Amino acid sequence: MQSTKEILLELLENGRGESFSGQQIAERLGISRAAVWKAMDALKKEGHRIEAVNNKGYRLLPGSDVLTFASMAPWLPQGYDPALLRVFSEVDSTNTVVRQLAAKGAPEGICAVAARQTEGKGRRGRSFCSPEGGVYLSVALRPRLTAEQSAQITTAAAVQVCRTIERICGLRPAIKWVNDLMLDGKKICGILTEASVNLETGMPDYVVLGVGVNLKAPEGGFPPELAEIAGALYPGEPPQELTRGRFAAALLESLLPVSQLCGQPEILEEYRARCPLSGRWVTVMAAEPWQAKVVGISDACGLIVEKPDGTQTELRSGEVSVRPDQSIWR
Repeated sequence: MQSTKEILLELLENGRGESFSGQQIAERLGISRAAVWKAMDALKKEGHRIEAVNNKGYRLLPGSDVLTFASMAPWLPQGYDPALLRVFSEVDSTNTVVRQLAAKGAPEGICAVAARQTEGKGRRGRSFCSPEGGVYLSVALRPRLTAEQSAQITTAAAVQVCRTIERICGLRPAIKWVNDLMLDGKKICGILTEASVNLETGMPDYVVLGVGVNLKAPEGGFPPELAEIAGALYPGEPPQELTRGRFAAALLESLLPVSQLCGQPEILEEYRARCPLSGRWVTVMAAEPWQAKVVGISDACGLIVEKPDGTQTELRSGEVSVRPDQSIWR
């Protein structure tokens, strides 16, 4: 059940820019004007920019952008159950939250969103830098796919996130095999897929799909070790109409149908088109790194590479480096 504060914020979000008198709000919510003032004060302390003007009332100012349940609510996908949504100002890992809920039987669509992560997860056990300025979202899927088919969830998710960024922001990211989105030569998004597989059927009980997008650069910039490789959709502030709540809801909407998109020819075709590695020499990151020339992307979304001796192999997982020439991501 939503608190008075959450209901009030949802009202202001729905009427962003519009003024509401204390009396209007009190009557609409069935509370006292003192309760309205108390809730407004609590919202301001959370960082929401709310203006109070005599004879006009309260309004949410342009540029007010605190990621909350109420900031997402007006933009949630049609038919989505809001009870499945968990929103945090800070959390250890959204993937961890959703995995724990899914393991207890939570339905498909259970979702955790955060403005910051303290223990964000990356591939191969790495940490994922998750500072203020990003949107970090994980959602549980229960696909009727084999474990091998489920491996294409990351591919479909990468395409869907690219489409969302292009539609909402007017920017066209590229995909770096297998799970990174690039813009202007820098990584702006990472995708992590974790699955719990039923050993008897060989099919996943659930898949946790996590996406972290740098909407804007953190205050003070990225840590020195990431400054050359990490980027953001916007070097400064995003357009006022593009709040993190709206962006997070758009991400959720794009990810919910991902398991149904696996294996569709147009998804694979677009993935290939957005992944400009063919013909490039890369370093395959391993215990002993080795060089190879990229031939293309297989129908199973593996990276087909040719070794210096002319033999070809398909990489189903792992990581490749295209340094020092990153101009292909521009």
